[in-house]
Amino acid sequence: MNSPATSDERILESLPKIFCEAVNSKDAYRLAEIMADDVDYVNVAAALLHGRADVEKHHVAGFAGVMSASIFALLQVSIRFLRLDIAVVHWSWTASGDKNRDGTEKPRRYGIMTMIAEKKGDGWKVVVVQNTNSIPGFGPEAGIISPMPLPDHMAAYN
Repeated sequence: MNSPATSDERILESLPKIFCEAVNSKDAYRLAEIMADDVDYVNVAAALLHGRADVEKHHVAGFAGVMSASIFALLQVSIRFLRLDIAVVHWSWTASGDKNRDGTEKPRRYGIMTMIAEKKGDGWKVVVVQNTNSIPGFGPEAGIISPMPLPDHMAAYN
């Protein structure tokens, strides 16, 4: 029998996988389904969305436009429990197929998403999201090695 922590960790590790699968299948409903009703979601363009309905609406529009050919891949996941019912899920990703507003394809990009999830009853929902695009060539300063280094930061470590 699995311990509750192991079961919770498995569920939390599934959140980034569900997110990526939803992006890849252009399923805004499924993406929003992992969010709490009152989620605060900051996208890579620094737009703050509030509520599951707005997250879904935002992604419906993105999947019809600049994200219509986007493919997300999960790179690495890290989970940290703040309490038994609150966890931080950091995960790195790569995306290809994104489009600029003029329809031209963007180069592959990398980033890290931070999700704060809360357990209510027997289910976990994401209550806060911060998604951040990487800036190629910029990693941590002062000789710090990131526990989740991105491929486009590797030059900063040399």
